[in-house]
Amino acid sequence: MSAICFENVSKKFGDSKIIDDFNLTIERGTVFGFIGPNGAGKTTTIKMLTGLIKPTTGSIKILNQDISNGYQILDHIGYVSEESNLYNYMTFQGILNFAKGFYTNWDPSLVDKYTEFFRLPLNQPIKEFSKGMKVKVSLVLALAHNPKILILDEPTSGLDPIFRREFLNVLVEEMTQSEKTIFFSSHIIDDVERIADQIGIINDGRLLKVRDMDELKTNEKKIRVVFQRDIESEFFDFPGIAKVEKSDNAYILTVSENFEEIYQRCKSKPHFTLDVIEQSLEDILINTSGR
Repeated sequence: MSAICFENVSKKFGDSKIIDDFNLTIERGTVFGFIGPNGAGKTTTIKMLTGLIKPTTGSIKILNQDISNGYQILDHIGYVSEESNLYNYMTFQGILNFAKGFYTNWDPSLVDKYTEFFRLPLNQPIKEFSKGMKVKVSLVLALAHNPKILILDEPTSGLDPIFRREFLNVLVEEMTQSEKTIFFSSHIIDDVERIADQIGIINDGRLLKVRDMDELKTNEKKIRVVFQRDIESEFFDFPGIAKVEKSDNAYILTVSENFEEIYQRCKSKPHFTLDVIEQSLEDILINTSGR
């Protein structure tokens, strides 16, 4: 049984189609990194996934249950976003007392564990918490009922590197101990690259690519080659060569798949130099989205 499934999902606001024919299946135990440029449709997708807004067409299922079932799937989901929806007039303890009434599997031992880990004061009003502390509170609330799926929408945006590392360490621990499924959207690509084992790239409301991280790293690279003589243009007409640039005497190939075949194809031609340029996840995002 898959953890998350989008089938033919589209979302329109007025005449504007924000999400277009979105299809995605995420298996249980996956850390799914969801990336794209600003305005690509990431937050709209997550709002549909959490039931905050409804898709115009298509269906979304979590653990084989339609998200329209509401409270039937609430116990299975933990959600953290950049925006704090906490009641500022309450203390942290008051927030905990309020939240636990919504879940049948609330675990006080998990609350104690993460409250101590994040050094959060129970009796201090939320309005006195910093942005980072509020994100920590949201993460405690998201983990307190031991959900099977964590949905994270820009959770560490604007926060310092020390807290971001703490946050990611908690996610890694959760994956190690309980094999949760994590849907992680962030514009801090290094954070996604550190923990994700599968990547989805969205742009202009369309899901352009879904690949295992290992597959991305193996296939998505650049090749810089200086041939000994002119090469016919048909040589570059090969599956997996996404882009060809020429700089002086060098050809720079952006490769999106079939890397080994393309490398050997270049190697077979007489050449002066042949170099492989490794690509970061940020490079791959830019190559894919064209931004």
